[in-house]
Amino acid sequence: MAGGGEDFDPVRENRGAGLEQFSTPPLALILHQYYSQIFEIYGKRELMTGRMRRIGNKGFTLIELLVVIIIVVILAALGLPSLLSMIQRSEIDGATRHVLYEIRAAQSLAVTRGDDFGFHWGGDPFVGMALSVYRIETDPTGACAWPPPGESTATNVNVIRDWLDLSVEYPGIVIQSVTDNGGTVVGGVIFNSRGASVSCGAVTFPLTITIADTSGTTRSIQVQRVGRVRIN
Repeated sequence: MAGGGEDFDPVRENRGAGLEQFSTPPLALILHQYYSQIFEIYGKRELMTGRMRRIGNKGFTLIELLVVIIIVVILAALGLPSLLSMIQRSEIDGATRHVLYEIRAAQSLAVTRGDDFGFHWGGDPFVGMALSVYRIETDPTGACAWPPPGESTATNVNVIRDWLDLSVEYPGIVIQSVTDNGGTVVGGVIFNSRGASVSCGAVTFPLTITIADTSGTTRSIQVQRVGRVRIN
């Protein structure tokens, strides 16, 4: 440059700037990077260890377990009577539907075969068997005559089904009574070929078949003169 001043050399200036940028001693830079990596590795390891320690500490103390057990026992004690009552209701409801089916089966036989068929109860005063037993019979004479109780399907063609015990399938449940509208005990229910209930003697309708369990809970089936059979 004119004037005797020092000439400006851009290459020299850039080289000087580059040397200033890398003025940090190489050994210090290496040590800095090395310790930074160490701190990073150990920091992550400590973080994972802390997380595992916190996860491992999760659980219940003995007191907490005892409290939970006590609560469960109290809830079970409160709900047990309701559960037992529900089971009893289910049993007697099932037994009642079973007897209803058998009565309707006798009615169906009467209609399809054109004879008198009946549901004979073991508690019939002329039979004197257990209250829980019954059988299906036919009376081709139409005189309301049940086959002798000691006979069976093997000895009498009028016995359609041998004595069955309701309490075998439904323990503790019996057919407590079979009565007419006036409360008179009758031996069972007989249907004619039209499906109507037969009036034997001075029987008045409707007839009521009462099912009972050991707790005294009862269900009843009502049979109308026209043959309508339903659970009350």
